[in-house]
Amino acid sequence: MNYDVAIVGAGPAGSTAAKFICDKGYKLALIDKCKFPRDKSCGGGLPTHVLKRFKNILSDDMIDSYSYGGTTFSHSMKYQIKFINDEPVTAMTLRKKFDYGLVKIAIKAGANLIDGEKVIDIKINKEKATIKTDKGKIIDSNILIGADGVWSLVAKKIGLRKKNNPIGLCVFEEYELDKEMLDKYFGELRLGYIHSKFDNLNGYGWVFPKNKHINIGIGELEYNPQQNKSKNNLKNVYYNYISTLKKQKLIPEKIKINNIKGGAFPIIPLNKTYSKRVILIGDAAGFVNPVSGEGIYYAMASGQLAAETIQKALESKDSSEKILSKYQKNWKKDFGKELRLMHWFAKRQSRTKSEKNFRLLKNDDKLNQLLSKVMAGHLSFNEYKWKIAKRYLYCLIKDFFKKTNQ
Repeated sequence: MNYDVAIVGAGPAGSTAAKFICDKGYKLALIDKCKFPRDKSCGGGLPTHVLKRFKNILSDDMIDSYSYGGTTFSHSMKYQIKFINDEPVTAMTLRKKFDYGLVKIAIKAGANLIDGEKVIDIKINKEKATIKTDKGKIIDSNILIGADGVWSLVAKKIGLRKKNNPIGLCVFEEYELDKEMLDKYFGELRLGYIHSKFDNLNGYGWVFPKNKHINIGIGELEYNPQQNKSKNNLKNVYYNYISTLKKQKLIPEKIKINNIKGGAFPIIPLNKTYSKRVILIGDAAGFVNPVSGEGIYYAMASGQLAAETIQKALESKDSSEKILSKYQKNWKKDFGKELRLMHWFAKRQSRTKSEKNFRLLKNDDKLNQLLSKVMAGHLSFNEYKWKIAKRYLYCLIKDFFKKTNQ
């Protein structure tokens, strides 16, 4: 089976890349180990800039509901930061439906979906890229895209993923509730909750209400996997989180833990996301916001950018490392600075600093509004970094004199 492009992984990154490449008339295979529709370990929240950037792709039926804000609790729960917006802050999805919607869009554009087959071997040579599946299928292509997640076989086989890459871990469960119950606890605006550094985790707990579901989870950023000892206890932390939420009367007492699921996600982009005949996108390339753990925007954006680079490579009949290196330049220009800033910020959020920042946010609505809109995707962190820094400095000075005068 010969193709212009083969994509390993049919999640949002792979499906988006497939759609844009097929729109140009190229022959493409989209391969995934799972049969679609399938579910995915995720909270299911989409920042609004996903909808803005891909408004011509996404349809209304792929969005389950919208959230207009919520409350974030500090580590000690002493401080609560509330944010409610006139426009949606987050679009909520059911990943089983959302991902399958993107796959169907790719198929409609011309992609050949090969699902339920796991890629077990990859070889890159002078003439082509060759994939072998667990069902014995051999797929040849001019260019190969690795969109196969944080444990990417493509990245591993071509030597771009190293051992001990820092990762994040999460556990969650999605509960089905009737609309009346959800309206009672979260209102028609579907206001959610975030608990920063819950139970001393380097991460947060979340409650994401949807149309007829509620997604509750715990996520931990693991900057030093060698020293981290809490990953085996995430399930216990989750039980504690559910208990705490019930004590705070934030969720219905009737919710019972039944089927906790877990997942991993990258927190730092790989140093190199391309090679001869190969491009990595989405989680496989390490594109996730290290503060929020959100990765769908970067998955779809990297898929779009990869398609643009690959189109030029196919037009020039040049699949060399040099021509594909333009992809890395493009993603760095597009969202690389934002990821780097977020990573810098995340590493410096100790519990003490986090608590202090919550106090500042509690006492300054302007800073609260700025950061909330950045996290929601309404504003670019990179574009507003100096405005945020100036406001933060102002808050620090105001806080200092307030303490001095007490």
